[in-house]
Amino acid sequence: MSHWERLAAQSQIYAEIDYQKAGYQLVMEQVLYASDRRSRIAYELIVKHRKDYDNLLAQLGMTITHNPHMGYVVATPSQYVADKMRLSDTRLALVLRRLYDDKMHATEILAGEAFVDMIELERAYKDLLNRELPTKAVLEEQLQAMKRYGIVRLEDTHDEQRLQVAIRPGIVDVLGEMALLQLAAYANTPGEEDTDETA
Repeated sequence: MSHWERLAAQSQIYAEIDYQKAGYQLVMEQVLYASDRRSRIAYELIVKHRKDYDNLLAQLGMTITHNPHMGYVVATPSQYVADKMRLSDTRLALVLRRLYDDKMHATEILAGEAFVDMIELERAYKDLLNRELPTKAVLEEQLQAMKRYGIVRLEDTHDEQRLQVAIRPGIVDVLGEMALLQLAAYANTPGEEDTDETA
């Protein structure tokens, strides 16, 4: 009998596959939020059986961080096993992290999320990186990538000009304090080639 089978037999609520899916979902999505309907069960299983998932993900070169106050778990790969983010995505992620911190210090956080519109994002991008915000199509593609990393949620405002981005609390763990220190380096990185990768 596998370890997950034993846990399933003890719980009498969840099946072995539920435990497996929870681990897989965390690895694939990187951040799971208790408030999201589609990740609530996986979040609860991982929190309840944290030691088991810690051991599982350690074998993949990843560590789990749980933030009970904000209600999320994040799987952070070591720098040796992580896929490198495109430079253009990294720039946007760093700007979003800075905006999140600014909103946090100004106590403009709602349920752990910081909301920014396109005007605010464009201004921050220019101020922090000395660059123009990418074109709409490129930006939307980058925001979808940020969504996959579990660090943004796109607000449907029914008005393309007023697109709102909800920066999610997991960004603090996905992009740690060291990431903020990289802003100055990226602001001065020559060229706009998106085939470049971060170090």
